[in-house]
Amino acid sequence: MNLADLDAERRARLLAGAKLIKLARGGMAYAPGDRADNIYFVRSGRIKIVRTNSAGDEVIVGIRTADDIFGELSWLALDGDGRRKTSAVAIEPASIDAITAEVFAATLRADGEIARAFARGVTRRLAATEQELTELAGKSVPGRLVDVLGRLASSHGVEEPDGTLRIGMNLTHKDLADLIGTSRETLTKELAVLVDVGLLRVAHKTVTLVQPKAFPYVRVRRREPG
Repeated sequence: MNLADLDAERRARLLAGAKLIKLARGGMAYAPGDRADNIYFVRSGRIKIVRTNSAGDEVIVGIRTADDIFGELSWLALDGDGRRKTSAVAIEPASIDAITAEVFAATLRADGEIARAFARGVTRRLAATEQELTELAGKSVPGRLVDVLGRLASSHGVEEPDGTLRIGMNLTHKDLADLIGTSRETLTKELAVLVDVGLLRVAHKTVTLVQPKAFPYVRVRRREPG
């Protein structure tokens, strides 16, 4: 679900009484084991959703940006003791709105349009996750890296005047490694290969696609004023 799916009146109704939380970079909205008693919407900044696999490695399973909902799947499942299985961490300074699960559920019951928007959003997210898993299955680390960079550029790309496409968020090597399920050392080597062949430019946690058309899924989103 994205707040843009709602008209202004319903958006205001949904967020009425929400608690504003500000997170510094690296700050956590919740961690594994926390109770799933709040639903969150991103007001500004970006949040990564991180899961730890059976080997103890962290994997980023999603990135949420302005108006996106997060924390809703654990609340929907409410299996066992209703505890979080993932963590939600700010990639950059972020402001988020927290709504208690009880208030959120009451709002869905009271307004069918908000409930339908929520259902559509969950369906879209699960379908996208299924498609990504299918497409990434069996691919090598370089293949997964190229795919993920293309997806990130499609969602968060900023077109530069020289025709390059900058991914509009700060990403550490560990962040990228977690996204594709590999080690930071392997990720660094594969990034270096793409830089050497002239496809990427990497500097100060910023990744720029020098040849955007070489990456799948690329779709330019915006150009920042300059």
